[in-house]
Amino acid sequence: MNSVNPTLKMAAVLLVPVLALFASQMILASGPAKNQSLPLANAPYVLGDKIDAYSDFMMSGGPPPDGIPSVDRPDFINALRARLDPGDMVIGVYHRGEARAYPQNIMVHHEIVNDEIGGLNVAITYCPLTATSQGFKRGNTTFGVSGQLLNSNMVIFDRESKSYFSQINATGLRGRHRGRSLDEINLIWTTWGRWSAEHPETKVLSERTGHLRNYNRDPYGSYNPIGGYYSQSRTTFPLMHESERHHSKKMIVGGRNAQRSVYFVLEELAREKVLYSDNFLAVYHPGYGTGYIYETGGRDIRIEAHAGGRYDFEGQHYAAADLPLDSVIPVDGFFFAWNAFYPNSERGTVSTASSSRGSDGAVSSGPSGPPGVR
Repeated sequence: MNSVNPTLKMAAVLLVPVLALFASQMILASGPAKNQSLPLANAPYVLGDKIDAYSDFMMSGGPPPDGIPSVDRPDFINALRARLDPGDMVIGVYHRGEARAYPQNIMVHHEIVNDEIGGLNVAITYCPLTATSQGFKRGNTTFGVSGQLLNSNMVIFDRESKSYFSQINATGLRGRHRGRSLDEINLIWTTWGRWSAEHPETKVLSERTGHLRNYNRDPYGSYNPIGGYYSQSRTTFPLMHESERHHSKKMIVGGRNAQRSVYFVLEELAREKVLYSDNFLAVYHPGYGTGYIYETGGRDIRIEAHAGGRYDFEGQHYAAADLPLDSVIPVDGFFFAWNAFYPNSERGTVSTASSSRGSDGAVSSGPSGPPGVR
């Protein structure tokens, strides 16, 4: 047998625990702790109902978890290669100089794209039943479609903790993150013509998703021209709250913070350019055809619209997205869905004096007509 130098043997014995300690520190720094870094909001969003009520009302939409497959390795093409009509709907995101468009005809088959843009890991989510597109910072995990629905709205889950989140109120329903709200990013629900005019350098999600789907067919209807489920008053699944204040598929832009929520009817905002509620205001972005929402804190703030999508505030002109006020993430969607989650939302009107809270008892004589594509 070969003998071992006693000095080397002692050095090896002493080195083993040092290496073990170093390895454990490396695991803690880059292993599970990193995977658990799902970004969450500093304070949870206000809710229209208790978490237990949401959890009890949640129901299966049919597919099992991941039965609707997310796109986890997205591929992008240049705008000139995109086979899109100007009237086709897309979800747009712009971050750190990068613009991307996620066509609705692809998103309707996958509902979630786990992506990275400008160095930020994000989940781009879309619920066809509620017409809501929302973006979330995802840290080092990915999101999937749970197959569950709440108020006809998709329930997503993060694959690290298996926590379930409502998309519209961005708040955990089950699991480790129950009651916590996700950290959101702003998405733009608009037409390809509008988005490509604002961002001609945009990249576009390719149909090379890794899944075999007919992206020329929308199982729910059509947005260009609008038809099928997207224009009908019917909804498919039960709702916790209902209202006839507006046509169920009327497009609104809603917002919320930790204390309260609000919504603005988009066609009214497009006409008036500025709308107010007791604690919020919204301004219209003519390029995108949507709105930006700001907090007023009950102050009597006046904004004046000017040509070119500019707004006068205290003698200075600003773009719709750049007013020097605290903003909230705007969410475009169908009225019925926002009301199901936030039945007591403030409603934006032309002046704060005529604003109103909630939809209880405020029943119109009938639906106000189907929504138009902006």
